[in-house]
Amino acid sequence: METTGNLKHIAELIQLAVAPIFLLTAVATTLTLFAGRLARIVDRGRALEKGADPASPANRAELAALVRRAHLIYRALQLGVCAAILVSLLMTLAFAGEVFRFDSARTVAVLFMAALFVYTGALLCLLREVFLAIGSFRLGIDAAAPAGAGSGR
Repeated sequence: METTGNLKHIAELIQLAVAPIFLLTAVATTLTLFAGRLARIVDRGRALEKGADPASPANRAELAALVRRAHLIYRALQLGVCAAILVSLLMTLAFAGEVFRFDSARTVAVLFMAALFVYTGALLCLLREVFLAIGSFRLGIDAAAPAGAGSGR
């Protein structure tokens, strides 16, 4: 009879410790997005550097925008990895607190809030990078437009 109670308790502990896995899954998916964006930025930069006239003012301006974008995505990746580590720590601590009978609730709550805060920072970096990408795209459209034709803004 005691074994059944222990199994139920352990099952509840696992549920509590694994509940943040959804946040960890979201963070991991976002990290994949960040890595893909960074790879595209690097590929575009390499293509510009190998192009016909990498020193042209337009190419230099685009390379500068790509560098700014790469820095933002790199920062987003750093913050995302930190968020994943925090979520992993809170899951471990929540489980350990129950198994070894110490109160981990406050620390787990702080880690959860910190993970959300850091993840929000990563998303804000992504948002800023998207703004830069759209801005450089609009500049490209404006440069290609015939004289006298407005950009439609």
